[in-house]
Amino acid sequence: MPESLHDEVEVLAGTHGNLRWQVWAGGTPDDLMTMLQVFDGDRRVAWSGFGGPALYPDRKVHEWRGRTDDLPYFVMARTAPEVSRLVAVTDRGTHVELVMGEVDARFGLRFAAAGLPEGAGPGVLLVEVDGHPDRSLPQPMGRPPAGPARQVGPRGGWRPR
Repeated sequence: MPESLHDEVEVLAGTHGNLRWQVWAGGTPDDLMTMLQVFDGDRRVAWSGFGGPALYPDRKVHEWRGRTDDLPYFVMARTAPEVSRLVAVTDRGTHVELVMGEVDARFGLRFAAAGLPEGAGPGVLLVEVDGHPDRSLPQPMGRPPAGPARQVGPRGGWRPR
């Protein structure tokens, strides 16, 4: 694991329409920062993320969702290695499978992210383990259990609707 939050590394990248995004992570197991950067061409148009423990006790997923200005919502997560698939179900019932990286040996976690369709907001996050629905389904996308976490980003971070 990187020694400090200043040792962030890119762990995942993808696209959503004309936008390009990257996920960066760094920190310790007790305070792991995970950041999403969104680009329009070479111009960074948004960045935000979340900190806190890599995973909360008895949880397989630590997720974040947010948006800024007139960009679509994005969903980002870090997961236990056994999580095989994440699907965001929007407030309109659309299913969006998150792009998931392999287990990142530097963190012992998988990272995942996706943009939601224009005009859609987050609903629930469906979690699969070894190709089967996890017993904790559905996991509402939103606030994690009580505990220290922080959101950062331009103009106070991304704000859920």
